[in-house]
Amino acid sequence: MKVWHIKEISELTKTSIRMLRHYDKIGLLAPSYRESNGYRCYTAPDLAKLQQIIALKYFGFSLSTIKNILQKHTNIYAHLQAQQQVVKKQRAHLMQVTDVLDGILKRLIPSKSPDWHDLLRLIEEFNMTSNLREKLKASWAGEKLTESQFEDYLFLYEQFPEEFATRDSMIDEVNRKLVGDPDGPDGQRIVCFMRNLAKKMQLFSTQQLKLNSSILESVQSGKLTQLEFTPEAFNWMSRATLAYWLKRWNGLYDKIVDNLTADPKGKLGKELANEWRTTIDDYLAVGSKDFITGIILWQDIARQDHDMKEQKTIPSFQEVLKTHHVNLIFNPQAVSWISQALETHAR
Repeated sequence: MKVWHIKEISELTKTSIRMLRHYDKIGLLAPSYRESNGYRCYTAPDLAKLQQIIALKYFGFSLSTIKNILQKHTNIYAHLQAQQQVVKKQRAHLMQVTDVLDGILKRLIPSKSPDWHDLLRLIEEFNMTSNLREKLKASWAGEKLTESQFEDYLFLYEQFPEEFATRDSMIDEVNRKLVGDPDGPDGQRIVCFMRNLAKKMQLFSTQQLKLNSSILESVQSGKLTQLEFTPEAFNWMSRATLAYWLKRWNGLYDKIVDNLTADPKGKLGKELANEWRTTIDDYLAVGSKDFITGIILWQDIARQDHDMKEQKTIPSFQEVLKTHHVNLIFNPQAVSWISQALETHAR
């Protein structure tokens, strides 16, 4: 019986080790057994299941859907027939894959599993259409990131390949200065997309935070001098992001000011209290709320400490207030109104 360790199956199928471990963790593809030292051991039936997973991912199914499909339908012959039908719908672009499936099905007895060589051929054919690892190796990530950082980046990319491809296109737009003012429609469009992608990635927020922290450490130490964004593009994105959030908060402030004569304990007070909380939730929606809130507070305190230490003279109270740019805190009526609304319509 042919047996592969995780590194070998990864190299054979061009599936990252991190992804194989993730499949094991979520119960999608467990190895046939583990050796006494804990090493995962995969056999031909595991390879057959991996081929099904790769094919179903290729056809657009989510991992949770694939798991349900494989739990309900375990016949490899039926799976290959289903895959054949889907591929034939895209015959113009996938004729080569169709030919391989035809050949395997002609040789295959329905009650038997395919030869593992055929399974590897199928995996190779699917991967030939879009070998993500090779594509990323030729990109910024492959050239600049460490091996560990690249594997983490590849893992996240594999979860949302279409979204990351769109993200790459947007980054290229900004880098090439093909966008308008960061306060305008382009800024809103790109920031909204990035925020939505971040929300989708919440399930993998720990991996993302780890990768971001590792990259920042490399930048700080001087090991990494080039990021995805050029310095000018990074400044543009920062300004666009700030403009996006200021637009939301300032818009909410305008609504509060326009309705100061309304009862904050009434329907309108409830609506604006909900909008206030929604704005906060959206800002913190890219990861652990406790973590992000703590980092924001810590960063703000550290920034204030730095600014105070850099002061050559002690500023007057009026000069200090010039650094406060939130109109709400200078409007007692508005402060009282939204405070009452939030207290009355608590969650």
